[in-house]
Amino acid sequence: MNQRSLNRAVHNELDDLVAQKIIDAVQAEQIKLRYPAEAWNMLALVRSFTVLGVLTCVAGILILLREHMNWWLVGEAALAGTSLSCLALAHWLKTSRNMPILAEALELASGMALQGLTVVLALHHPSGSKNWPALVGVDAALLLVMAYALANRLLLWYSLALFFFFCGAETGYVSGWGAYYLGMTYPARFLAIGAGVLCLAWVHVEFLRGRLAPFARVYFHYGLLLINLSLWFLSVFGYYENHDVRWDDTEGERFIFSVLWAAVAGGSVWAGTRFNLQLLRGYAYTFLMINLYTFYFQFLVSKSPSLWFFHLLLVGGSLLGLGIYVDGLRKKNPAQAD
Repeated sequence: MNQRSLNRAVHNELDDLVAQKIIDAVQAEQIKLRYPAEAWNMLALVRSFTVLGVLTCVAGILILLREHMNWWLVGEAALAGTSLSCLALAHWLKTSRNMPILAEALELASGMALQGLTVVLALHHPSGSKNWPALVGVDAALLLVMAYALANRLLLWYSLALFFFFCGAETGYVSGWGAYYLGMTYPARFLAIGAGVLCLAWVHVEFLRGRLAPFARVYFHYGLLLINLSLWFLSVFGYYENHDVRWDDTEGERFIFSVLWAAVAGGSVWAGTRFNLQLLRGYAYTFLMINLYTFYFQFLVSKSPSLWFFHLLLVGGSLLGLGIYVDGLRKKNPAQAD
């Protein structure tokens, strides 16, 4: 008799003892664990060997790839494939599924993958100049071409954002990273760029139709943001060129730029009303309020810190009154408020 048969005999004896109520079932089960009578589970062993074998093979493949594969090429191929795949899927969604919004989002993802590809290529084949801002400028140009080719406003916005970043970063590179946007001649340059962008928006309105017509609104937003943000910076810091990026208190310049900013806002209100441009009026009113509060904090609050309680009451009360007034206008003419 083999061991498994003896163990089964022990199990039978234990069952008899339970039947005679000499021991209970719990005690019997605990004793049975010492005398296994089941057949050996070959399937469990096969599964264990299979899992262990798969893990070992995967580890070996990874080690082999690490030793002999060029991961730069893998990354470049993956990014290029992602960019092309997103473009193909976006085209299919536009032409076959009538899902333009999702398609535009995929085209934006394609542009981001393309930007990632240029970064990996630059790291893989460095020139030694470390002029990474120039790479941002190249990406801005590539995405601008994509935006026009695909008539995609999301890509246009992304390209313009990269252009803004490129301008400041390139200034930092040229100056030996001693000055960025706050070199303080740069806001004036952005003021000129903003005016040029508004001219570009006008060109789109007057001469371009069809798929590219919506680009005019993007350029209007971008140009107005650049102009107002530039004047805001100049009204806070003034205009000066200091390579050490130290701020000198040029109160007269700040006052002049605050007045100039208010004049631009007033002119925008007039032009928006004259030509029925709600977008222009919206920017004008918004930044006119910002200018007013910036002026107040610069030239009044900073000169009388002992009256902080009065200033808080005045600023808070005026903001509350302004909110109630705007809400009243919205209720009177909801269509215009939207």
